[in-house]
Amino acid sequence: MHPRARPPFPALLSLALVGLTPACARKEAPPLTVGDVSFSARQLAGLSEERRHTLAMLAGVARAIAEGRIDSLGAPIVDEAEADRALDVLAADLTLEAHDIGDDVLRARYMTDPEYELTVRHILFFSERWRSPSERAQARAKAERALALLRDGADFAETAAKLSEEPGAQGRQGLLRPGREGSWVPEFWNAAKALEVGGMSGVVETRYGYHILRLEDRKIVPFEEARSRVARNVASMMDDPRETMRAWLTDARSRVSVAEDVVSAYGHSSIPGDAVLATWNGGAIHENDLMLWAAAAPEAERPTLRAGDPDAFREAVLALAARRMALQEVRRRGISVPAAERDEVRRDWIDRTARWAATLGFARNRSPEQVATAALGALALTSQGADIARREVTAIAPLIERFYRIGGAGEGRRR
Repeated sequence: MHPRARPPFPALLSLALVGLTPACARKEAPPLTVGDVSFSARQLAGLSEERRHTLAMLAGVARAIAEGRIDSLGAPIVDEAEADRALDVLAADLTLEAHDIGDDVLRARYMTDPEYELTVRHILFFSERWRSPSERAQARAKAERALALLRDGADFAETAAKLSEEPGAQGRQGLLRPGREGSWVPEFWNAAKALEVGGMSGVVETRYGYHILRLEDRKIVPFEEARSRVARNVASMMDDPRETMRAWLTDARSRVSVAEDVVSAYGHSSIPGDAVLATWNGGAIHENDLMLWAAAAPEAERPTLRAGDPDAFREAVLALAARRMALQEVRRRGISVPAAERDEVRRDWIDRTARWAATLGFARNRSPEQVATAALGALALTSQGADIARREVTAIAPLIERFYRIGGAGEGRRR
């Protein structure tokens, strides 16, 4: 078997140290590099190949955080998650059409239980749930003291400007941009929704810490802006929209023309990134499309792309082609994901990486040398939180490997 120029995922490189030749020694090439971050043989001594791979992935995330590029690193994950939401709406529409349910029915149902846009002012004392019990207790105590001041008649806006730990709270006096369901984490939304206009909550705990809320205004969201959520709710009471979507995708697959000569060569010869893998009326996918989609997929759903397995490769090609056809149908119908849901998807990614940074000791504006030190420190941490964070980081290895050039000894690990 001849090696492919582009392996199934950009190379999960073997990081095992090998004996350096005199020429290598003169060049002093580091045994492992991740972008501009490098590790010496001494730093890697005693680490297994698996541990070195984990170190490389930690260095990739740490470097993205240091450079302020974590949004770019996660963009494919966020994009695919948004696409999933749009396909959920398409599945609901297809289900409703099968039962001849139009917007008149959806509108009438919506008016019996409308959605609201809330304007909230709040005070926040930061203390994420993964903080130590003592830190959590201190933050809650500060929130309780602030609540006592407010109940004694202190002005909410002035108190928010003075005490809230949210960035920018002083200038805004704790006032948030109007939000809808999905704009805020569930605990915050539920607490705000339960208030009457002008009403104040007790201390509310969320993943960010402890809040005190006051509801400033409440407005009904127009049906047109809430339609996608209404459609999904109503469709879920009927047939399973997932089954409807599966049937649609099966039909779409039947209309895909696979480039069999290219697919059969998978693992046996080079496939350039711009090679066409499949076409259909109005679209096509290339090798680069497939590799990026596979890299961004959740680990449990990642397609199997093993070199020398053209059947699995063909199945992945068909799956992506059908998905792209469905997204074309989304655009044709003018389906859009509500802004609150797009914010939710992006917030999930940012929250996840913020937890990694705090747990593993990563920070902005670190030099490559400081990133290397931080990654080695993160590899050595023994807490349960650090272990979870390391597993989550390595789960996005294909994205990290696309984002940073990784160099090291060996021919490359295969998935």
